[in-house]
Amino acid sequence: MMNCKSIVLGLGVASLFCCLPAAQGAAETEPKQKGEYGQVDLTADEYHLIETSEEMHDQLERRGLRHSNRRLEAWMQTIGQSLAPEPTDFYQEYRFYLLHDPSPNAFALPDGQIYVHTGLISRLQTEAQLATLLAHEINHVAGHHGVLAYRSQRKKAAAGIFFSIAGALAGGWGEVAGLMVNVGLVSSVYGYSRELEQEADIKGYERMLQAGYDVREMHKLFEILGQDFEGLNPRIGGKWSTHPDLALRGQYTAELAASTPEETLAGLRLGDDSFRRRVRPVALETVRDYILADYPKTALELARYLVTEDSDDAGGHVATGHSYIALGARSEFAAEAQLTDKEKKQQVKIRSKLTRDELHAQAEQSPEAKTIIEHNLAAAEAAYRIALELDQGAAEAHAGLGEIYLRRGLHRDSARELMTYLKLRPDAPDRNIVMDDLRDIAQQIKTATGE
Repeated sequence: MMNCKSIVLGLGVASLFCCLPAAQGAAETEPKQKGEYGQVDLTADEYHLIETSEEMHDQLERRGLRHSNRRLEAWMQTIGQSLAPEPTDFYQEYRFYLLHDPSPNAFALPDGQIYVHTGLISRLQTEAQLATLLAHEINHVAGHHGVLAYRSQRKKAAAGIFFSIAGALAGGWGEVAGLMVNVGLVSSVYGYSRELEQEADIKGYERMLQAGYDVREMHKLFEILGQDFEGLNPRIGGKWSTHPDLALRGQYTAELAASTPEETLAGLRLGDDSFRRRVRPVALETVRDYILADYPKTALELARYLVTEDSDDAGGHVATGHSYIALGARSEFAAEAQLTDKEKKQQVKIRSKLTRDELHAQAEQSPEAKTIIEHNLAAAEAAYRIALELDQGAAEAHAGLGEIYLRRGLHRDSARELMTYLKLRPDAPDRNIVMDDLRDIAQQIKTATGE
């Protein structure tokens, strides 16, 4: 199993569970599990699953992890309700939330709360793909998978055991410090047994058909999630990227679609054409989140996709520039993908022991690295120039150019761009940092000129 530190930094709630004794591993030694889709009465000691689900929502709210885009959430609610069955129990109520976390994940709690991570919705291409994952999570609730998993786990652990999860992470997103998660909710967030996950896929397929969504989008979703731009496979863990095997999920959902009559498929829909426009602001944020978490290749691929879908929007070009700068001495192509599994594990171990600055300092020593750095800076500069041609008020493009010129030792050019940035964004969140940079630049110019 990957070192916990290497995964947890910057990845949030779902990824933390990779470091716990995940329910899926133990469950696969048990008899095959099946959901129960009728009424399921709770025993006295099982009510805490519902209470803890409510507490978890409150914690996520208080820590600011629920995304602020309520309009997108409301749209998700409309889609989700079109897929959801009537609740069979008083403790079930289907609600759909957007969680600010760049890991490609989604999960459902036993009381009907369903969360989609920004890192997952940002990568989807159609409403039907969003319906795919919502239908899957809905079936975890409808089939009482959380309750059943708890009953299975209770055989191995005393009822009422809690895991205290601490993750004080940079940037304010992904922070779950002090969040108490009941042992029965581990499966809800990180994944159930292979049988229950496959059941949720297949029943999700049925719900997609009933709601009129194109079921051929299901296997496309798994293809998207199977992309590993960083080359450490998987760099960013989570139920939707690791369990069960994505290739297997893509295969059996493609077979299901192939077995559906052509006349049925002809009447299905991809959904609202405005899907990507609705998701775009969140996707632009996710590029920044990937950069903060040091996943620059993933950031670059998402930024490129944003440019492809709307080349006239300066925001996508700015995001591309930021991603190229973040690459540093790394090639934009995932050369690490050619490493053996043993070498990949060694790379993860090295990353867990060194800070980001230490890793970058190591990587920048060779002449080859310096060539790659300049290539990335040139690509970033070109992206910022395009952004400014489209929108002269694109403040972050000026900030990016300021950083590039500073790295090249062009102090006056850097100062000009940074001052333009602050003029356009006087309330910039990084204003104090930029002011410090400007003071340092002024001192270097003074020293160089002997004034």
